[in-house]
Amino acid sequence: MEDIKERRKKRKNYHIENDEIEVITDDVEVITDEIEIITDEEDDNCKIIKKKKSKLKKGEKIFIVFNVLIILAIIAYYGYRTLYYYKREHKVEEKITLKEKITNIKNVTYKNDGLYEKDNYFYFKGKDVNNYLYYSGRLFRIISIDNDIKVIEENVVTNLVYGLNETYDKSLIHSWLVDYLESYKDYEMYLSKKGWCNQTVDINNYDCKENINDYIGLIATKEYLDAGGVDSYLNNGSYYWTINYDDDNAYFINSTGNINNYIKDDNDNYFSYGIRPVTVISGELLYIKGDGSKDSPYIVEEIAPSILNNSSVGSFCLYHDMKYRIMNIDEDGVSMILNDNLEIEKKYDDAIKYLNKEFIKDFNKDELVKQEAIINVYNQDNKYDYKEKVKSESMYVIMPKIGDLFVNNGDNYWLNTLSDKKINTYYIMDDGMLFGDLKNKVHAIKPIIKLKGDLIIKSGLGTLDVPYVLE
Repeated sequence: MEDIKERRKKRKNYHIENDEIEVITDDVEVITDEIEIITDEEDDNCKIIKKKKSKLKKGEKIFIVFNVLIILAIIAYYGYRTLYYYKREHKVEEKITLKEKITNIKNVTYKNDGLYEKDNYFYFKGKDVNNYLYYSGRLFRIISIDNDIKVIEENVVTNLVYGLNETYDKSLIHSWLVDYLESYKDYEMYLSKKGWCNQTVDINNYDCKENINDYIGLIATKEYLDAGGVDSYLNNGSYYWTINYDDDNAYFINSTGNINNYIKDDNDNYFSYGIRPVTVISGELLYIKGDGSKDSPYIVEEIAPSILNNSSVGSFCLYHDMKYRIMNIDEDGVSMILNDNLEIEKKYDDAIKYLNKEFIKDFNKDELVKQEAIINVYNQDNKYDYKEKVKSESMYVIMPKIGDLFVNNGDNYWLNTLSDKKINTYYIMDDGMLFGDLKNKVHAIKPIIKLKGDLIIKSGLGTLDVPYVLE
């Protein structure tokens, strides 16, 4: 009880200093006093002191506001610079179609070599033009652009006669091109159908109204002349057919770039000239990369195959330090033709023996697939039907024949095609033309091998300069 009385007594000794509460009102500002409790250790008394908060002066307010603005300005400035340089280093280009990229007004010229335009139809003219395009393992040149992009392969891919006084749709070339179309990767996705001339024409007064609708064809004489003819990128020094014909002959481009129109000699032997396939790239495909130069062609697809079977026909591949070109892909494996012929020369009958003994003695046969070595015949008697077989045999290494892909690269080498079913066979001359010779003569050899499709690609782009490299 006494403790309680003592505590009450002490409470009576509390006192309040400055017991008046000051309220300062300046418009809407109200400053409320804080209460501080101080303990006096000597007399054990507690004092309650009301402290007044001082009001900011006008100059002080201005100073604070000014500094806040300075800080915000610095943050905004450096934030902008950070965003600007980030965007510049991580620039994302707006997606455009390849057609839009090529036909940009800054690319159009009205003189010299380059891209020309007439009534929204664009075409390349001259020799020095950046119109290279890469698709499905093959290099093309862009001919013209309307709704879509018409292109021609840079090189001749095989040799055939045009046909025996037939229209284009009934010619040997048209039949061969229909089969060749299947070698383009996913062609229904990347290509468009167009009309291809199928009537006699006068190349000096070109007018063609009858067409067949297809994905693939040949160049028209008018397109060749519009590009500059002899003085154009289309003159590549090789013989090749155009799609046009007159009453008796078909038109072709000779090695000097002139247009001729004879298809047989006085003995009714028909001439075999090169084929440069023409196709049409869809105008809706997006631009991926490239500037149209030979070193950086326009790209319409990006593929990075991990195994050989997923590559494209036309791609290049290193095997045993030799550069091959893929000519066929099927479920059994990948057929590849040596890009250059071997330096060694043999008689025809000795060539196959050499290839399957000496040539592959250091190869790993676990990587090879046997293939059918077909001997075909090709002459007027069988109407130059390159599909007619005379003989076939299974072996690891074979020689190319008429009708095969990429037989024009190289020179003076044997083909596995007979000209008369007896003693004469064909070989490729140094200008890519066909010529017949006796089997007991000697010529160079161009081997074809077939590899298993599951071989791993460890590097390379599949191009001539950067071929695929296998593990």
